[in-house]
Amino acid sequence: MLCLAALPAAADDLERLDADGGTFLLDWRGEFTPADQRTLKAWLLDVGRCVGLLHGRWPRPEIRIALQPVKSGKPYFSDSAVPFARVLRNRPEGVLFYVAPGRPLADYVSDWTAYHELSHLFIPYPGRPDVWVSEGLASYYQNILQLRAGLLTADEVRERFRAAFERGRADDDDADLTLAELSAAMMERRAFMRVYWSGALMFMEADIALRGRAADGDRATSLDEVLRRYADCCLIDGMETTGRQLVADFDRVAGGDLFATLYRRYAATTAMPEYGAVLAAAGPVLQPQP
Repeated sequence: MLCLAALPAAADDLERLDADGGTFLLDWRGEFTPADQRTLKAWLLDVGRCVGLLHGRWPRPEIRIALQPVKSGKPYFSDSAVPFARVLRNRPEGVLFYVAPGRPLADYVSDWTAYHELSHLFIPYPGRPDVWVSEGLASYYQNILQLRAGLLTADEVRERFRAAFERGRADDDDADLTLAELSAAMMERRAFMRVYWSGALMFMEADIALRGRAADGDRATSLDEVLRRYADCCLIDGMETTGRQLVADFDRVAGGDLFATLYRRYAATTAMPEYGAVLAAAGPVLQPQP
């Protein structure tokens, strides 16, 4: 979902929850029963384990998690266990989750929202004209992480991507705008599907290409590895970037010009790109292990 800022709580005022990979800083924004708190902590511990399945570690060692209770069926929210969320880019960075109290742990664990939102933190916010890059990365990994966590099978993930790409294809009211132009106007035009899933398709295409490389010197051979190298060299809490700068950094750590080439091609599209050939070649990225 879209990365938005929110007023931060002081880190010293937050409850610390040590997880596999780092520490969640919990900001309880409402009334939760002790049972709800235990369930939500168990969910976050599992989420923390899953986030580490991307490239071996969290995007940062401490992640702020704000939790806001909502009533099931309240207008604007769905009936899911985690009906809405947004990224918090103020330091310490993290995610605000709107959660439905009283749900069983399995409902939270099977919800895709946390995997999507926390994937945003592996890159900085690239700005509205390039929000398709950020949302694309998060939409790609929300499915890949659920596969690696054993929550979905490869066939289920492939079908989810196919259905999502079809939703992007059906979002065709703005054929007069390139993806870059539409991305900047996404909220006003409500053009989420084309923006999100065009970006996800680009990262799938990139990941497939990287995994098809022969091991050759320092060249990266997966998107996971690119993000790990990017974290080592470039990722700073609270920083901002642009899509153009981000793909330049990716190419620098990966070797070659793959990301810049894909970025230019996708940014200029005026419809959801054809996805059949990419999805047919996605076997290497749809493995339970990276």
